Amino acid sequence: MQPTDRLEELDDRWQARPSLNVARGGLIAATAGTTYAFGGFTTAFGAELDSVERLDPASGRWRLVTPMPTARGNSATAAVRRDIFVLGGFVRGKTVDTVEVLDTASGAWRTGRPLPGARGGAGAAAIGDRIYVVGGFDADDVATAAVSMYDVSQDRWHSLRPMPTRRGLLKVVELDGDLYAIGGADDAQVFQSAVERYDPARDTWRTVAPLSSGRGNPAVAAGDRHIFVVGGASADGPLRTTERYDPRADRWRTLRPLLAAGRASFSADLVRGSLVAFGGFEITGGPPTASARVEALRVSD
Repeated sequence: MQPTDRLEELDDRWQARPSLNVARGGLIAATAGTTYAFGGFTTAFGAELDSVERLDPASGRWRLVTPMPTARGNSATAAVRRDIFVLGGFVRGKTVDTVEVLDTASGAWRTGRPLPGARGGAGAAAIGDRIYVVGGFDADDVATAAVSMYDVSQDRWHSLRPMPTRRGLLKVVELDGDLYAIGGADDAQVFQSAVERYDPARDTWRTVAPLSSGRGNPAVAAGDRHIFVVGGASADGPLRTTERYDPRADRWRTLRPLLAAGRASFSADLVRGSLVAFGGFEITGGPPTASARVEALRVSD
């Protein structure tokens, strides 16, 4: 494993983009043709949202679409073809096993097969017709290392090898056929810097280079042979920094541009060469405030 490297110079800065329609923290994103933002909370202590927004990549504007049947926050998502699965989350402070599926072509929702157990603050990603749900907090609000795989064609859940580190409020992304479990928090709300890579063909986990510091519920996006991790909660409050991971070198680099404000419990996606970060909770001198802020950083041509 290689340590996090020096600051990297970039010519660009984070640029303001059109805001979300609804301020929300604890939202989760997914991509099926374009970027979607699902649910979340209006405050740091509850008030779940059922609203869903879709990004128009040409204009950069967000449009409200058909809401989720179940209002919730800190769910996980995964996309299989035109379907987006919204998995688990928190409702009135309790984790749920609810799975709902958005058909992005028709805009219709349907109920999916429930998770094997209630899970909130998990990470998820899809590889082909298989959805992997990793970590999170269970029905007793205990951080878990469990990994559950849903085979869409079989309509069946399977248990796989647990990841090495128990944690929730992590993010999971797929890159080049492997899954990466990134950051998070344990039962004592100690924020984690651990990054672990899962090989689905071998059902094995490997620890790779850690983040420069612990990050709870950061925004994460993968593409163009890199993984980007933005913001997240820390012992000193929400972070403004961004790190980029190169799996070939097993190395993280801290990018110089800073977010306009520290943010956690938000999401990001790569859109036309830009890293777009949206929503979350910000702290600017008072209690955490749900944000509709959207910023973009140019990361490739």
